[in-house]
Formats: sequence, structure tokens, C-alpha cells
Amino acid sequence: MQGIVATGTWEKWADASKVTSKIEQLELCDKATDAINRLWPNIPEHRWEEKDTAFGQWPGAGNSFIFYYINVEIHHRGQGYVYLRSLSIEPPAFWDKEGL
Repeated sequence: MQGIVATGTWEKWADASKVTSKIEQLELCDKATDAINRLWPNIPEHRWEEKDTAFGQWPGAGNSFIFYYINVEIHHRGQGYVYLRSLSIEPPAFWDKEGL
């Protein structure tokens, strides 16, 4: 989100590889949600169509980055559900974030 905002600054803000527990993962998700809620209203309309390069590697427009992030979240959530089911664990309903 930071990169899409008017600053155009693409910096890594969290190191998910250092997360070692479910609680830490949920806290990181909460931090990300807070950041998104804070930054979203500040995205100037022109940034949605403006070309940029995310993290110095991936060219695109603001809207294409958002769609990519949504697709990645869906993909990884699906991976988690398949993994849990392969362990004979019924995953929580996808809308129940408290059950995670």
C-alpha cells in the first residue's frame, strides 16, 4: 500500500520469515490491516492508473498491484486449506478469521 500512495515508496515493512507462532502471524495481519485502513483513503485517484515499478522489479499500475495482492491472498489461503485437509483437519469457515 505504501508504494501506491502518493509517496511511491516501495519498502518492505515486515519480515514474515521471523514469525514463529499463530499469535505472531495474526498480529502481523492486524498490523497490515491497520496500515491498509490508514493508507487507503490517502491514495490519490491518479495513482490507480499511474505506471510504477513495485519494489524496483514489477512494472504496473496501482490497480494491477491491488488485484495481484488479492489473488495472492486467495491462493495462499487455498493452499492452507488444502494442507489442513490433507492432515485430516477441518479448516475454519473462510469467513471466520477468529477460528484461524
